[in-house]
Amino acid sequence: MELSQLKALLTLAEVASFARVGEQLHLSPSAVFCQIRQLEEETGQKMYERVGKKLHLTSAGEVLAQHARKILEAHEAALLATKEQSPTRKEMLRLGCGPHGSVRIVPYLLRALVNAHPSTEVRLITSTEDQPLVRDVRLGLLDAILMSLPVGDKELCEEPMWSYELVFTLPPVRMLRTPLSKLGELSKVPFILYSRTVVVDAVLKRLCSDLGFEPNVVMENDEADSIKELVKLGFGIALLPLWSVVDEARRGRLRVLRPKQPQLYNYGLVYRGIGYSPRVLSDLREVAHRFKDWWPYASSVAEPIP
Repeated sequence: MELSQLKALLTLAEVASFARVGEQLHLSPSAVFCQIRQLEEETGQKMYERVGKKLHLTSAGEVLAQHARKILEAHEAALLATKEQSPTRKEMLRLGCGPHGSVRIVPYLLRALVNAHPSTEVRLITSTEDQPLVRDVRLGLLDAILMSLPVGDKELCEEPMWSYELVFTLPPVRMLRTPLSKLGELSKVPFILYSRTVVVDAVLKRLCSDLGFEPNVVMENDEADSIKELVKLGFGIALLPLWSVVDEARRGRLRVLRPKQPQLYNYGLVYRGIGYSPRVLSDLREVAHRFKDWWPYASSVAEPIP
């Protein structure tokens, strides 16, 4: 068995499609099929079965997947532990996050981390979807992820850094065709849905239900910076983190309406709770919790929700 075959099997267990496995692992669907077929030939067992349009692991596939996770974790731990013995080696941090965090949070965090630990090197992976990042940190391909919490994965540790507030974000008065000054008037205007996270979708549905209207969603966008530009130009309104829009609100380029009941959610680090933990992860955690020292938007967030 090869490590690449085991990675293909574990990814198939999550995404249920050869094509999607190929996308995640940068392989063709036929290459993925060959890797799974080689495992079947070596074990003499069928690894998957088709249920409707999806592929599911058989009981034999599930058993092998359980061992595959341990094998990949042990392999990664051995590599990292061996590399750390080199006196000239630089610490490599493999960090994952969403596109908006990579612009508004990560540069400041990494500057603080490198200032405190000059030997640190960083490999940053961004994704518009959370699941690939969660899978990679579970497999040991990433050391940590920065993301909204909770994740709800028993194999992973969640460490909140702060709590943030979701607010309705409006264009300047001159750019909005329909006058809007209070929450009860939100039904009058188009809505741009921030589809990056399920948190926003759930909060929007609850708030709109409380206010007694259905949002008129005219666009879905997974890039918060793009949504802000669309809002500024009067295409609609959106539900975004306060820290993301506070600068533009102060300058009058955007307006903010805050729900009577603050919508607070945690944001922080996700990492493996078992297996080898590199020293650079401890360094990251220590620096991350000093965000008031390095993050310019720290005044727009609060202490984590217990």
